[in-house]
Amino acid sequence: MRKVITMILCCLMAAPVFAISGISVGVKGGIVHNYDQAGLSVGDFDVEKMNLLGAQIKIGKIPFVDLILSGDYAWKNDKYDFAGQNFELKMHDLSFNATIVHPFKLPVISPYVGGGIGSHHLSFDYFKPLSLSLSDNGITIPGAETRIGYHLVVGANIGIPAVPFGIGTEYRLNWIDTPGEVTKYNSFTLGINFNLP
Repeated sequence: MRKVITMILCCLMAAPVFAISGISVGVKGGIVHNYDQAGLSVGDFDVEKMNLLGAQIKIGKIPFVDLILSGDYAWKNDKYDFAGQNFELKMHDLSFNATIVHPFKLPVISPYVGGGIGSHHLSFDYFKPLSLSLSDNGITIPGAETRIGYHLVVGANIGIPAVPFGIGTEYRLNWIDTPGEVTKYNSFTLGINFNLP
């Protein structure tokens, strides 16, 4: 985790060198799909989807590539019924990421592909009646941990003529190096990016 944070800080300090006028900031929202973490199970219920909010800085004046520094928060709060007893689970994934992408500059739309690395803090909170046995109902909840992650991205930025912002959309395939088995999931986001002067 220290290496990832050091890398992100170095990129932030280097940003003014490369990007006097090529910086944009943005916000995004979306969903996490097919979330699959070893050691996480809520009986027969589905826990593969989460909501996602994030923010990013894109540095677009580096030769041949753009650098995207982002912070994302994915979460899910849900209640499950086990024989009339409520089990409430809150899932959290707070990540900080650095992504290198290659843009294809076209009129109005700029598709891109790339990949990157990040730090994920995974945590879970749950509330249950004292009489509800986790093991008897197939419920297993991992402990909180911070792990390194990797991702591949495909996205596009759509410029709007005569306005200082554009629309961005992105698909990301993610892996988190969790113990036992790698955690995998997909994320889909849509956001607004504001170009700085």
